[in-house]
Amino acid sequence: MHHEDNDGKFPDESPVEVHYPRSKHEEHSDRERWPWLPGTIVEQCGPDEWYVCIEVRELAVLRNGRRAPRGTASRNLYYPCCFRDGSKIRPPASSGPASATRRRASR
Repeated sequence: MHHEDNDGKFPDESPVEVHYPRSKHEEHSDRERWPWLPGTIVEQCGPDEWYVCIEVRELAVLRNGRRAPRGTASRNLYYPCCFRDGSKIRPPASSGPASATRRRASR
């Protein structure tokens, strides 16, 4: 699917919250307990499936995949991305400005 194929439920580049683990411990725990984290829709990939960039600085890494040290410039950060169906994405609880500069991790 390409961006023009988005059905509009979660438009490309729109801010959302997504069910996503903050740590390996959470990743291996009950998925229903994962927190809702801020992100941005990258694109719709299929019926009721989206590719989402998780915009939480603590989860960002450097280009080589290593954890980013505190104080790393935003332009050098790569954020995790994931595929989620509509049940694991929701509009943001509070509408704040989306990050103007972000880099997406490789798929």
